Amino acid sequence: MKGLYIHIPFCAKKCEYCDFVSYSGMESRIDEYLDALSAEAAQRGGARVDTVFIGGGTPTILNAEQITRLCGIVRNNFELSSGAEWTAEANPGTVTDRKIYAMLKGGINRISAGVQSFNDRELRAAGRIHDAETAYNTVISLVKNGFRNISIDLMASLPYQTPETFAESLRTAAELPLEHVSVYSLIIEEGTPIKEKYDEGIYSEPDEDTDRELYSYTKSFLESRGFYRYEISNYARHGYESKHNMLYWTCGEYIGLGAAAHSYTGGERYFNTSDINRYMSGSFSDGERERLTKRDMMGEFMMLGLRMTRGVMADEFLKRFGCGMTDVFGAEIKKHVSAGLLEYDGKVCRLTERGLDIANTVMCDFI
Repeated sequence: MKGLYIHIPFCAKKCEYCDFVSYSGMESRIDEYLDALSAEAAQRGGARVDTVFIGGGTPTILNAEQITRLCGIVRNNFELSSGAEWTAEANPGTVTDRKIYAMLKGGINRISAGVQSFNDRELRAAGRIHDAETAYNTVISLVKNGFRNISIDLMASLPYQTPETFAESLRTAAELPLEHVSVYSLIIEEGTPIKEKYDEGIYSEPDEDTDRELYSYTKSFLESRGFYRYEISNYARHGYESKHNMLYWTCGEYIGLGAAAHSYTGGERYFNTSDINRYMSGSFSDGERERLTKRDMMGEFMMLGLRMTRGVMADEFLKRFGCGMTDVFGAEIKKHVSAGLLEYDGKVCRLTERGLDIANTVMCDFI
C-alpha cells in the first residue's frame, strides 16, 4: 500500500493546546496555497495511492469551491486504487451542507471530525470554536448528506474534565452513527497557550492515575457498544479501521504534500519546509533527508507495530527484513515478556493489557 497526505495549514482559530504547523487569520491566502499545492503535486504525482488523508490545520476552513479544487488536484495527479480510502479532517465549527456536498462529489469518503469533547466548558478551555450541540449536529448532517464512514476524536484529561463529564462525552458519541472513535490524552506542549495556563496555576496538572482510569473506562465502554480497540488510542467497528493510519503503523510508504508535510519512500524520509511563505513561493522542500539504516527500519517496524493490538507478526518481520524478530530483538522481547508487558508465542509479539498502559516504556527499547 502507498498513501498520500496533504497538509492544509489554515485554521479559523488556533486551539490552546496545538503546536502543529497551522495559521489563523490567513484565509485570504488559501487560493495562493492551493496554487503551490497544485505545482508540487504536478512535480511529485503519478503514483498509485491506496489512501488519501487531508489533515491540518482545518481542511474544512476551505469553502466549497476550494474543496472541489483540492479534490481535483488529487485526482489530476495521482491514480487512486479501487476502493481507496479518502479521509478529510473536519472541525465542526466550519462544516456546512455545501462543503459536505463538495467533499462527497470530489471523492472524499471518510471524515475525521475533531470533536474533542461534548462538554461546552471543556471545549472553551481547549480553545475550540464549536460547542457540543454544533458537534453533535455536524455528525448528523454528515450522515444525512451521505457520509457512511465517520470518525471523531475525543480528548482525555482536558481542563475542568471529570470522569463523569468524560463518560458523558463517550455516551454522547455512542448515540451517534459513528464507525470509529479516537481517544487521545491531552499533551501539554511547550510554547502553547494552554502550557502557560498550567504554568500559572490556572489549570491543575492532569493526574496520571486518573488518565489511565479514563483509558480503561473507554475500552470497556466502547467495546460494550460494538467498537474494538485496534490501536492504543483508536477504536473501530470491524472493517472500519483507519487504513491510512494502519499504513503508518505498518511502515508503509507515503507521499506528503504541503507545508511541513513528511514523506517516506524507498527507505528515505524527507521533509517539506514548514515556512508557509517559502512553500507558497515554490520552495517546497527544506532539503532535509534521512536515510534509514536496516536497523532503524527494524526498530520502527517493532515500535509502530506494537501500537496495534494485533501486534507484530514474526513472518511479516522475516519477509521484510530477511531475519527473525528474536534474532534482532530477542533480549528486549524476553525482558518485557518476563515483566508481563509483552506476550510472544513464536508467531506474534504484542503488548499485554498492562503493557498497553505503559506502551512508551516498552517501545523505546526497540529504537
